Amino acid sequence: MDFTGAVIKARNANKILLVSHYDCDGLCSAKILSDALKKENKEIKIKIAKEISSEVIEEVEKIFDEGNFELIIFSDLGSGYLSLLPKDKEIVILDHHVPEKVEVPKNILQVNPCIEGKELCGAGVCYLFVSEFGNYDELIDYAIVGSIGDHQIETDENKKVMERAEELGRLRIEPGLNIFGHVNRPIHETLSRANFFPLNGHSEVVQFLSELDIELHHNGKIKSYYDLSDDEKKKLSLEIIKERISNNIDEPANIFSNIYILTNQPREFMDAFEFSTTFNSFGRLEKYEEVFEMLDGNMDILTEVRREYGRKLSGYLAWAERNLKKFPQTENILFIYAKDKIDENMIGTIASIMINGSIDKDVVVGLAYAEDGVKLSTRSKMPGIDLDEIVSRICGKLGGGGGGHKEAAGGKIEKGKEEEFIELFGKEIDG
Repeated sequence: MDFTGAVIKARNANKILLVSHYDCDGLCSAKILSDALKKENKEIKIKIAKEISSEVIEEVEKIFDEGNFELIIFSDLGSGYLSLLPKDKEIVILDHHVPEKVEVPKNILQVNPCIEGKELCGAGVCYLFVSEFGNYDELIDYAIVGSIGDHQIETDENKKVMERAEELGRLRIEPGLNIFGHVNRPIHETLSRANFFPLNGHSEVVQFLSELDIELHHNGKIKSYYDLSDDEKKKLSLEIIKERISNNIDEPANIFSNIYILTNQPREFMDAFEFSTTFNSFGRLEKYEEVFEMLDGNMDILTEVRREYGRKLSGYLAWAERNLKKFPQTENILFIYAKDKIDENMIGTIASIMINGSIDKDVVVGLAYAEDGVKLSTRSKMPGIDLDEIVSRICGKLGGGGGGHKEAAGGKIEKGKEEEFIELFGKEIDG
């Protein structure tokens, strides 16, 4: 990727408006750009957006004109909506989504690895961009978290960023159990929620750990997996395998996974997977200003948001599981037709959880009411299909819009066209 033109535009502008996406990758992108550009003595304002629409662009133009800004940088969004962007303002796009198939306007300079057939998260693109200005190695943490939030840690370009972080001593990758909350969640809670673990409930897990002589408390606090000694971790892994065998669980399970430790972050943010969920929590609850306050050290906000997000997510997930048999389904697809029962900001998260859970479908589609239509979130583990292309084409046919990636894409259609979308999408996937 050639950042030369984008760097020149940024160097020549004193006041820069940053417009970034509201998910983990977008918020990490905004953090990288704002921190670096402020150190380059630029005046920065951040605008977080769920999507690009004519209404959002009107708001961006108003902010730009009233604040006498000289440049707009779109991060983790913009490429898919080139025709909607302002034609009379200097614009840089740092994105990784599939670009709209139109001629790029002369006022827009676009840097996108997708154009070169590469996959790198938006925060990764932004990290490489600010690295052109000087040494901003401390911001590589957010490129890693962004790639995790966008489920892209296995792509070659994101792996290169991670290798760079390891060389800098800012990232340590360790083998461990495939659980969520390695660093900050109590070990008995993480195990009780693990799909591979045959015991149910906290009390059974606590008893299991006691029988292994693994102390649950240390210095008055409940231990996390991270707090266990190497010997305790080995013992725990071996006994889990034995427990599975004794329960006649023979099918393969992803018992182990890598743990990504950000060595220079405070304990609350050390686990990169937990950190990515934290970003998503703030984004989905539309607490955009608060996320940057948290990163500046306000941990009270972090506690409040985690509690609120956890409560809402649990409620939405419970509703989806209760109504599973009522949702439209085909041979390969589950449609979570939530209407107004799940917040539009959370429907994508629910779709991701469902497809990675125990359902026997290769594609999950979430549909939730929004103020201006119906929000669509699609997830796939079916090889050979391109959700970006399919969702974009079908939504366009129905008068809406959409796009994203091959394995995950989103869109929006008018209310009343849900059944038509379900029919068209089903035919596309099932044939």
